[in-house]
Amino acid sequence: MHFSFSFQLTIFFAISSLAILPNPRVMAIEGLKLVGGEEMDLSELRKTVEEIEVVDGHSHNIVAFDSNSISGGFVQAFTVGAFVDPDAIAFAQTSLSFKRGLRDVAELYGTEVSLEGVEEYRRVSGIESITSTCLKAAKFSAILIDDGIEMDKRNEIQWHKNFTPFVGRILRTERLAEQILEQGLSNGSSWTIDSFTETYVSKLRSVIVAKEIIALKSIVAYYGGVEINLKVTKTEAEESLRQVLTNATKPIYLLFHRNLVDYLFLQSLEIALSYDLPMQIHTGFGDRLLDLSKSNPLHFRSVLEDKRYSKCRFVFLHASHPFSKEASYLASVYSQVYLDFGLAIPKLSMHGMISAVKDLLTLAPINKVMFSTDAYTFPETFYLGAKNSREVVFSVLRDACIDGDLLLSEAVEAAKDILARNAIRFYKISSANITVP
Repeated sequence: MHFSFSFQLTIFFAISSLAILPNPRVMAIEGLKLVGGEEMDLSELRKTVEEIEVVDGHSHNIVAFDSNSISGGFVQAFTVGAFVDPDAIAFAQTSLSFKRGLRDVAELYGTEVSLEGVEEYRRVSGIESITSTCLKAAKFSAILIDDGIEMDKRNEIQWHKNFTPFVGRILRTERLAEQILEQGLSNGSSWTIDSFTETYVSKLRSVIVAKEIIALKSIVAYYGGVEINLKVTKTEAEESLRQVLTNATKPIYLLFHRNLVDYLFLQSLEIALSYDLPMQIHTGFGDRLLDLSKSNPLHFRSVLEDKRYSKCRFVFLHASHPFSKEASYLASVYSQVYLDFGLAIPKLSMHGMISAVKDLLTLAPINKVMFSTDAYTFPETFYLGAKNSREVVFSVLRDACIDGDLLLSEAVEAAKDILARNAIRFYKISSANITVP
């Protein structure tokens, strides 16, 4: 039998669409019939996901309303990263995450669903009020903040403690190195690689011993990618340092000085290992300053294969997009690799967020996958990250039950692990303010 091309095309798209339509078994949320007629009551899973106090494993500082860092207005909350092309901000209003997120924020604030209505509510309420509203609604028990992004009029770590039971600091290693170089310039010092390394290591040790930080973080991905030269020499690092200082102006960035970056990264790993501190590694996507082709976590395998760092504990940030399958594989074969799905949630479409987290769990052990918001600048990014993560985790675990991968009781425990317990264990969070679910 012969069918016209147009008819065949119609049939093709009709069949293809079935793959992305909601599974009919998923439509009834609280009760589903499994193969064989057994009924599944999902109310316990729903209740667990909605009521658990979550641990945000990675975020950034909130800034004042009049900060120059948010000159693009509230729309900037829906762009990717703290730094964005100003001309691209207007286009964010046509993204799926903006349209969904604006409705969610308007519902939280009780305003009309419009950018103008939300912005007016924010202006009248003030930064403290909306921060309190957003973080309370998000139900955090702990927030870990990387305060290494230099933003105008940012609120410091202590300020955030007014709004959540526990706030931990994550130290961005490259920014620490840059700050030390800047301070050296102010008093006329001339660094050598030995004096600079000694100062860097000493400063790192001092904040760890003082219990000021809960983890280290590297954004080596932004400085040329996550493939580390394990054989970088002191001579190469010193030449790189000389180049930094030759034409240095404040603020100093090590962006184009890869030998020094790799050298310091290895120094940082030694410190992390000696104090049993986890190291966060930026992988996956980020703002426009990142070369995405070099941030695939597979490029990090040389470090994972090196026996010197086999006991280091790494968490790949933003692992769920666009390299979720690669990250899932690494977490399944390397004991020291853990995964974080922040930023992909809430920046992607709902379909994208669910697919990304499902991909992580394709191979990765459940107790290696962790929630974070990667929130920054705007209190609403904390709320949206938490709200969407709850929805996604419920959807993914519900489908795992339907597919027979998990028992309902196992899905409930998995929700507790992913949203809170994994991070508490991984970061060794100990606080009277946190109740382990």
